[in-house]
Amino acid sequence: MYDETCVFCREIANKGNAAFVYGNSNILAFMDNAPIEEGHVLVIPRNHYENIYDVDKDIYLELQLAVKRIAIAIRETLKTDGLNIGQNNGRVANQMVMHYHVHIIPRYYRKKINWERETARIDDLEIIATRIRAGIKEVEL
Repeated sequence: MYDETCVFCREIANKGNAAFVYGNSNILAFMDNAPIEEGHVLVIPRNHYENIYDVDKDIYLELQLAVKRIAIAIRETLKTDGLNIGQNNGRVANQMVMHYHVHIIPRYYRKKINWERETARIDDLEIIATRIRAGIKEVEL
């Protein structure tokens, strides 16, 4: 499934325009280009599903395992104190891209989070992505 009008389908899954931290035949994870905090990662299915109501069960489960694997890598490589994992469904819930995705947002005690977002440079995102990629391991569940 592919939706030409979807920026994640067109730019990320099709063209590869992102700083990737993880990927396989079903799942992609990449640095958010307007991060809330340094290390903010988005995890998506390669195929287009609009929201949690539409996503295939097996893809959903595989994606959640990837979220856990990436969350552990973020904690270890970026030395976070915690993290937020978020997922919005529908415009009323602040879903901006209508392609199912999960946010992983690092958190630190010393720093209050600023929910305002500014676009980051791809070179800066790639530096952080490299660190996270290096920390991703198989996670026993």
